Amino acid sequence: MQHPNFQSVQYRHRPPVYAGKTFRYDYDDGNVFIIQFFDATHRHDVGIAGPHKGFNGYYTFDYVEIAPHVYFMYWLEEVYAVSQVADFNRMRVYTHYTYDVGGVRKSLFHSGTIAELDNFTS
Repeated sequence: MQHPNFQSVQYRHRPPVYAGKTFRYDYDDGNVFIIQFFDATHRHDVGIAGPHKGFNGYYTFDYVEIAPHVYFMYWLEEVYAVSQVADFNRMRVYTHYTYDVGGVRKSLFHSGTIAELDNFTS
């Protein structure tokens, strides 16, 4: 028997649209990454062109859906603190990195396009 003031409604968040999918991020500066999202908060990034060609990293990240299908994601890499907005409506990505060089804080920003890849295996 339930208490009369207890609500039995379960609230469920829908999974983000990227979860379980693989995408290609083509940045305006020539960097190209294959991003495999295992779920809502785990990803594998592989650099396939540009200055980060050969990069290979697995990350746990946090995210906030700031508009329908638009996500602010953030995580720490070995050198970089990364903030990213991925807009899966317009298929655009905006990424900001911060890092230290000789005790001086530096940053860089780049943007690009997103394309979903079908049946990609890494």
